[in-house]
Parts: sequence; structure tokens; C-alpha cells
Amino acid sequence: MWYFPSSLAKKLSQKETVKLESKDIDPKELSKALPEETGVYLFSNDEKQVIYIGKAKFIRSRVISYFNSKELRATRIKEEIKSIDFIVTNSEQDALLLEDSLVKKYKPKLNIRLKDDKSFPYIKIDVNEKYPQVYITRNVQNDGARYFGPYASASNVRKTLNLLNKLFPYRSCTKAITRKDPKPCLEFHINRCIAPCSGESSLEEYSAVINQAIAFLEGDTKSTIKGLKKSMWEASESEKFEQATSIRDNINAIQSLFEKQTMITSRNINVDAIDVASNKYETWVDILMVRQGKIKGREHFEMEVQEFHDKRSIISTFLKKFYSNNFNMPSELICSYIPEDLEGLNGFLSSKIGRKSKITKPNRGAKKEILKFLSRNIIQWVQYRERKIEVEMKSADLALDNLQEQLNLSKKPNRIECYDISHIQGTSIVGSMIVFEGGNPKKSEYRKFQIKTSNKNDDFAALEEIFRRRCTKLLEAERKDYPDLLLVDGGKGQLSATHGVLLELGLTDIEIASIAKKREEIFMPNNFESIVLENHSQGKFLLQRIRDEAHRFAIKYHRTKRSAGMLVSALDDVKGIGPKKKKILINHFGSVEKIRNSSVDELYALHGISILDAKQIKDAFN
Repeated sequence: MWYFPSSLAKKLSQKETVKLESKDIDPKELSKALPEETGVYLFSNDEKQVIYIGKAKFIRSRVISYFNSKELRATRIKEEIKSIDFIVTNSEQDALLLEDSLVKKYKPKLNIRLKDDKSFPYIKIDVNEKYPQVYITRNVQNDGARYFGPYASASNVRKTLNLLNKLFPYRSCTKAITRKDPKPCLEFHINRCIAPCSGESSLEEYSAVINQAIAFLEGDTKSTIKGLKKSMWEASESEKFEQATSIRDNINAIQSLFEKQTMITSRNINVDAIDVASNKYETWVDILMVRQGKIKGREHFEMEVQEFHDKRSIISTFLKKFYSNNFNMPSELICSYIPEDLEGLNGFLSSKIGRKSKITKPNRGAKKEILKFLSRNIIQWVQYRERKIEVEMKSADLALDNLQEQLNLSKKPNRIECYDISHIQGTSIVGSMIVFEGGNPKKSEYRKFQIKTSNKNDDFAALEEIFRRRCTKLLEAERKDYPDLLLVDGGKGQLSATHGVLLELGLTDIEIASIAKKREEIFMPNNFESIVLENHSQGKFLLQRIRDEAHRFAIKYHRTKRSAGMLVSALDDVKGIGPKKKKILINHFGSVEKIRNSSVDELYALHGISILDAKQIKDAFN
């Protein structure tokens, strides 16, 4: 029986979403029910979970193809489909963007996804400001600012920013620049800022620094050095000899850095090369950025895939994700495998960069050699990853065996849940739960708890509350995924509070322990004396790692909540900003500092915030 609900469908374009409410529809009937238009289709299972999302130039033809195909992917999807829905869009580009948004929202298990599905980090330089700042953002907007990236991780961006600020002394502060500060801060004295705040440099000098940083990020080394040499001579003529010396050193550093870049071809080629490879455990996409024939950078991206996904579909998904907001994309991408829907992808990418782009698989010449170079490197990378995983698995297995022996557990603690409480003198009290499986963190199952108990200073009551909520949910769940060991950060009191909940709810088969910070003692029910694990034992290191991770996660959540509370207070006096608009701002920005650094355009871009609201917020915060 097939049932086609319309609960997921939304009117996302000028065209109406077609609604299907008929029952007993077989595949032949689909041709009458589905539109032959561009859009996105969603397949759900009998538990109403979205299991696969796709986009199509012609929805009817694409959906019908699953029922006519004998390929493994189509067979797997057909086995689970119990409902179908679709959304009609105005263009293929709209469909691509909507598909990416829906995949991020529903996380369908049969779609290809990036392992880390957060938005990519970028470097943002808001050239609309008089004295622009340079910072990390994951929120790319059409606001006239310059964005550079995306990068594989925030740590890579921070490394780039650290180097950038050493070479180009732009300001890292967020304060308003009046040029009337009595003296510059430490950043000026260590050559990390030219101090426009105190009038040590002019607007023109600061603008030159920003323009040089932009040229450097664009890979235009010649223009960067030319601009720096001009600034050096101007500083020298103005008798700012210390500044001129610093600029000279930066020129030498950039020239040295550029000389170290590997020349991969003598031809002046600007391309991004993309390849994909797998080992027994993972699938990775590598991207090699070549500018002026030299390797500018290389990034690795882990993908979540199913056994039926081929390399063409993996590269297609990666390109849509990686280049959806990439303003620095070259005009040509060279791939080891031609991606699916080549025509649609070329159109989508061309619209993104405002000029014609092409995706090719070169068969000869310098570009073929670039792909060969990348292929050799990605194979070495996945082989290294496989060896590393196997060493870690073996180490984790030994640690779990050691832990079972030292704590005298009835079975190996493959799944460990650890709980912690965080607060400052009873304010913004929160709880956290982290999960380790097979000796490694399983971050998708981490949980945060807002404490609802009346006595906010009572850690024991807070722990008892989150334990009760967690254990009640375990009992109610259809899939009894019980932990092998529950770990509590604390001593005998914390253990007593939580163990009582297990006894009350009849969960006596679950083993529990607490770990005290002072002497790293382990307390367990029915043990009169604490257990001190062997020094340097793998079991002890694992427990410490789990406890520290739970503490880190709880503190991070506490800071976020406290920051949100400060933000609510700061918004109280802004005219026209009620509870609903506060929630929108808190969810998007999260802190007073981020709102202060935002532009009126960024505020106005939020759904529910008017242009008047945006101006009043900026006035209040600045």
C-alpha cells in the first residue's frame, strides 16, 4: 500500500505544491499523480522518517525511475518507501539549494552527507565598514562583504588568520574607532595592529593593510608584494622607520612562503582538482587548489555514504555542498569522475560565481598530471586513516578490557554515558550527558539538560533530575539501547543520588560509578572503599578522558546559556523587541558580542526583524 501525504510539503515558490492523498497507488499510477516539473522529492518510511531526498529537473520521470531500476541504490530505497512528497521550485538552482537545506534539516540516512554537516567556516572582511575587521563566520550573506573559503575546519581558518595578522597588522578589537584613544594597546607594540584607534595610522594606511590582506587571500602574491613595497617606502619617507622595517620583514616572509609552494606544472593553470577514495571504514573527498601552476592548498572532507553510492554521486554531492557559497572558485574544476547531473551542476556553479564554469575530466596534459598527483596523495591519506583507526580500535579495546577488569564489571563497557552539572553559584545551572561507544566519543548522542528543580544550588537534586529524565526515556524507548556503564562526575553523594533513581525505576542491571576529581577515586554501589585505578593504565586514561569530555561539554553549554541570558537582558531596553524577536536574535547570534559586530543588513536579513528593528538594535548596542 502506498500513501502520499502532504505534511512535509511547503509552498516555497510561486507554484503550488501538489498534494497527494490517494491510497493503494502502484508505481504505474505515479505517472498520473506526480508533476513533470522541476523540484525536490522526499521519500519517507513507515515511521514517517525522511530516508531520502533528491532533486530532479522532471520529478515524475526521476521518481518513476526508482521503480523501473534494478540498481542497488534503487532497490534499497524501494524497500523502505512508504510515503512520497515533493516540492515544486522555479528552477534547477532553487531545487539544488532546497535539496541541500532539506538534507541538512532531516539528515536522511540514505543520502550522501558530509560527516561534519555544519556550515563551512569562512574568513569575512566587511569592506563596508570604515575600519574593517577580519574574522571567522559560518553565515555567508549577500551583504557586500568579502568572504574567503570555505575551509575544512575552524582550526584551519584560525591558522590562516594567525598568519594573516602577522603579515598584515589589521585590528582584532571590536570597539568603535574614534582615533582619540590616549594610547595604543599591546597589539600595536608587537606589530599586530597599526593602531588607527589612537591616530598612529591614517584611514588610508589602514585601508592599504586591508587591501593587501584581501590580495593575499585571493592568491595574488604579486599585487600583495607591490602594495607592501609601496607602504614600506611611504613609511620610510614619513620617517616611520620601525614600521618600514616591519613591512620589509613581511615582504620577505611572503616571498619565502610563495617560494615554498610546490610547483606542480610550469603552465599558468588555475583549477581545483577533486578526487574521492575509500578504505574499510571511511570515504574521503580531497580537493587540491592550484593557482598559477602552484599548489595553494589541500583539504580533506569525510563523507557519510551507503554501500550503494558510487563515486560520481559522491563527487556530485560534495560539489553542491562545497561550492554553494564559494566566491573564490576558479572557472574550471577537474574531477577524477564526472559527477552526476553535469549540466545542472555547471549551471548552478556558473550562477554562483557570476561567470561560466566547467567541470571536466582531463585525459591528457598538465591537468591530467594534477589529477594523478592528487590521486596518489588521497590513496596515501585513506591508507594512513585506515591504519590509524585500527590502532585506535585495538587501543580502545584494550582500555575497555582493562576497565572491566579493574572495576569488576559483569561485561565489557562498550557504551558508557557520563553526566555532569555546571553552574556559577547556582545561576544558569545545566546538565550534560556524553556518550562513548567502543572507547570513542559518539557526539551525535550527546544531550543537554536545562534543570527544572526548585533548589538551583543543589547539585545532587540536579543530577537526580537529569538521571530520572534520561532513565524514564530509556524505559519508554522501543529500542532498548541501554548503556553498559553510567559514569557520574563526583563522589559518594552524587553516586547515591543517581543510584537511587536506578533502583526506583528497576534498572538494576545497569552498572554505575562516580569519579572524584581530587584523587581520581572511583565509587561504586556496595563497595565500602573507593577504587583507585592503576597509574598509567589504559582504563584510567579512558575514564579521565570521558570525565574531562563531559566537563568540557557541560561548561560549553553553561557559557552558551549564560551568554544568551546576558543577551536577553541587553535586548530588554530595545524598543519594539519582544519575546518572539528576542528568540530569533538569540538563536541566530547567541551573544551580545556577535550582535555588536553584525551589520544592519545582517540583522535585517533575519526573518521577523524589520529594517527599523535592525537600526534600533545597532543604535542600542553601539
